[in-house]
Amino acid sequence: MLCVGAAPEPYLAPLLASLRDAVDLLAVNDNSGLARSESVATLEASDLGRRGSLILARHPFVDFADMRNRAYAALLASERPPDWVLFADADEVHGDQIRYLAREVLPRLDAGVGRLDAYTYHFLGTFGWITDVARRSVFYRFDPALRWVNAVHEVPQGVRGRTLVVPYIYHHYGNVVPPQVLIEKHRLYTDLGDPTPRPRRSRPEEIFLEQAARVRPYRGSHPRAAQAAIADLERRHAGEFAALEAEFRARRSGSTRLRAGLRAVNEYLRVRLRLAQHLRLYRAPVVAR
Repeated sequence: MLCVGAAPEPYLAPLLASLRDAVDLLAVNDNSGLARSESVATLEASDLGRRGSLILARHPFVDFADMRNRAYAALLASERPPDWVLFADADEVHGDQIRYLAREVLPRLDAGVGRLDAYTYHFLGTFGWITDVARRSVFYRFDPALRWVNAVHEVPQGVRGRTLVVPYIYHHYGNVVPPQVLIEKHRLYTDLGDPTPRPRRSRPEEIFLEQAARVRPYRGSHPRAAQAAIADLERRHAGEFAALEAEFRARRSGSTRLRAGLRAVNEYLRVRLRLAQHLRLYRAPVVAR
């Protein structure tokens, strides 16, 4: 289940490539208002599109819960509803391990499990810095009663059963965009009622730099599906990325580096403990490539 709009989605093609062996059908809500948007062209050109595994509906954007519910409505109307629903965003890219979760883990879960959570690396400004590793819901058991609520940061309502958390980490690149794009997104959030205070900034780059005390270098690798797109973006924005990373380093004091390191240890242990918790169920590596 995926939603797209008129804005460029530089990570959409990598996302679709990462999901091609994990999903049987992708329901998409196109909010662009265009006869044929760039995102729709990308969808149709993907492996999922070429094999006829897309359901594409078009609806005007109201808010994020409405957007997600309209995508889910396509699954509700399907002659053969799925057993599980993947919550996908166009700025997230999965590793090969998503197929393992979908094809081997989900079928072995008992009926009392209604949701499967994992973790994401949240990148900020460039592909070399992250703010944290955060828990994220990935799969929901299909249920006609499931609905999304909240105009911003939509969440599901009506999930039945307990939540299982697995030690899988995938990659969120939604904050590796030009600063003005992120500012416009936050402005939309505010217009929809998000109470998070948004400070005034003397220059657009401050939207990244105000979080310099939280970021830390990312020393892992990126999913195979994303590597070509990342290399292209790094070539085209080399100067901007280098300048931002230099400012990150300059603004990080010894104490902020220590706190970021302690958070990294805490997050690593949290994920590793999930692996120990599910030794019989989950036998794949912790991080998907």
